[in-house]
Amino acid sequence: MKLADGSEAYALTDFCGPVAVGDELLVNTSAIDLGLGTGGAHVVHTNLSAPYEGAGGVGRVMKARYLAEQLPVDAYEEAASEEAASDGAAALELPSLAGTRVVLCVLHSHALALAAAVCDATASAPGYVMTDGGALPFVLSDLAAACLERGVIATAVSAGQAFGAPIEAVTVASGVAALAQRQIERVVIAPGPGHLGTASPLGFSALDLAGYAAVLDRLGAATALAVRASSADERERHRGVSHHTRTVAALSPRRTVVPVPAGVAATPDDAEWITSLGERAVWSGPAAVAEALAGMDLQITSMGRPLAGDRDTCDWLGAAAAWLSEAP
Repeated sequence: MKLADGSEAYALTDFCGPVAVGDELLVNTSAIDLGLGTGGAHVVHTNLSAPYEGAGGVGRVMKARYLAEQLPVDAYEEAASEEAASDGAAALELPSLAGTRVVLCVLHSHALALAAAVCDATASAPGYVMTDGGALPFVLSDLAAACLERGVIATAVSAGQAFGAPIEAVTVASGVAALAQRQIERVVIAPGPGHLGTASPLGFSALDLAGYAAVLDRLGAATALAVRASSADERERHRGVSHHTRTVAALSPRRTVVPVPAGVAATPDDAEWITSLGERAVWSGPAAVAEALAGMDLQITSMGRPLAGDRDTCDWLGAAAAWLSEAP
């Protein structure tokens, strides 16, 4: 929407209610004032002309907890808890995720581009688990909505404090279990849009992927880390293989593999950084990411640039897509 001063804003109507022309709004301008993200728009906090009492909700699991906007959701775990109460202690045993393949991605855009390549290669859509490392509202991702509508992803889970996906989960591991229960054996995991990164070694949103990999590995899932790489990024720390990927790889379980593109510009030296960390590189002929996006009419940008035009991004994501496309 356009505000009286000419600036733009968006409203999450589940929180602030409907907005009409002429309404007086309380708007959070912090990110734009600092020249940061939120899609280039302010965020409506409250409609002062029509105070919203909330739409209510189902379930007893609270997301965005202890904020004024906290909301109840019907989480996957609630149904699981009811089953446990009726089935006895055996139902509380840890589930097995054997037979499930999971790729962890640093960036939201990378996860859905990878999903498109997998869907194109296998004619079977993977599931997507959105962590709470980026934007919390699932609805903020037009890309995720397009992928759901076009069958690029079978369904999606909003995990942790994230909310609004077709399936709600308290944890990422539960989200993967919910997908496995639906016979979805290929899964991509990534934060929502709005990645936060710094030049420090541990200060970036996707660091928690290493912890998710550890838990999923112990539950029996086969896990892989999709490499964030770029031939177009002007920042030295993200040129080639990003330092974010190197850090997550260094902290991930040794059974978590790192797919390396074979048969393209990559050379055996491109895997040396992986083995030097004690991790395992697997060579895969990369799936055709750019072609898959074009065939599905998905225009994906990553860090403000067209993803399909970045050779390194497509090659490394294609390798991860090829690994995920293998039979579980």
